[in-house]
Amino acid sequence: MSRTSSPADQARPDLSEPPLPSAGDNAFFLELDRLLARIETATTHYQALGVGRDLSREQLDRAFSETLSVLYPPYAMSATLPAAMLTRIERAFNKAAQGFSVLASFTRRREYDAALVSVAAPAMASAPAPSPAPVSAGGQPPPAPALHLHRESAPRAAYNEFAKRASSSGNDNRRRTDRIKLALPVRVVGVDQGAAGKWSEMAETLDISRTGVRLRLNRAVRYGMVLYLSLPLPAKLRSHAFMDSSYNVYALVRRIEPMKKGMRAVGLEFVGEHPPPGYLEKPWATFRTRRWAGDDRRRARRFARAEAVCIEYIIADRPTPLHEEAMTESVSRTGLRVIVRAAPPEFDLLRVTNAAGYFEDLAVLRNRYYGEDGLERLCLQFLNKDWPL
Repeated sequence: MSRTSSPADQARPDLSEPPLPSAGDNAFFLELDRLLARIETATTHYQALGVGRDLSREQLDRAFSETLSVLYPPYAMSATLPAAMLTRIERAFNKAAQGFSVLASFTRRREYDAALVSVAAPAMASAPAPSPAPVSAGGQPPPAPALHLHRESAPRAAYNEFAKRASSSGNDNRRRTDRIKLALPVRVVGVDQGAAGKWSEMAETLDISRTGVRLRLNRAVRYGMVLYLSLPLPAKLRSHAFMDSSYNVYALVRRIEPMKKGMRAVGLEFVGEHPPPGYLEKPWATFRTRRWAGDDRRRARRFARAEAVCIEYIIADRPTPLHEEAMTESVSRTGLRVIVRAAPPEFDLLRVTNAAGYFEDLAVLRNRYYGEDGLERLCLQFLNKDWPL
């Protein structure tokens, strides 16, 4: 007896085979598979990005952008990719990103080209010289033997040998997320109080992660300052705007390195798509990030200790340093947190001397903020010596 379908049966989801992909989807999958095969079999950075040795920086940026657009398509397509394909995409991105990072730097690219030449030279030198063709009794050379094509057994992987410079010092990474050395163009917008007002600068990233970015800036910035960034960040590192060509995000200044050759390396932590509360009223103000609730990631244990020290602020364009008597709030073997009253808004280095005079060393500023008592705290890291505990 045939059974008629009830309304409940009609409401059940269809468990049959999913519809076949469209012609456009098939074309994308073929293009993605070709790209993955090219990157996986590449033995040089040039092959991984599909470019020649004489390319310009603009051509390199365009090639890398096209690679990212294929590896990370719109969500409607990427959601249908199998797990095995996603693993291949992850490996291909790391390989292409490493190649872009090397070729985008003039110095690293020159070193890499020299490494390629050193790899190719022994192979050419070891090739046997061709012997003269024998001549038959009739004066005519014998017929050429049949050609047998074969695949080269083990090509020299210049990419693997040059790119994977493993450190012998072991893993000392204390970061919540891994960094990727990647040079991407980024537009930085900030706001200063007073006549300067809003400003913008084009910069280039040094490395990136899911939680922040490190870049070089010519303009001076302050700890806790909020900046607005626009950059072509890969989709795998984004928290929003996955389908947009440019990633726009607010970021907090967390780290400022001493100036070198007129530029400062600045570490930024991503805040998100929207600015922190109070930013629209005072965009030039400084903000504090939320406290990290995970394990203590400090290299050296910190002890609460009050001790008198002398702080000397070293400023590049000021011949006479500024001095201040201050008091430590906590100390460790590698640095200290000190309470100050007259710290200048900008300086390059500090010289710390304890009251007893048995310790003196240069230090860099790692953070600064105001406590509940209204006094400013400076978090310092020593450059050469360990604080005696």
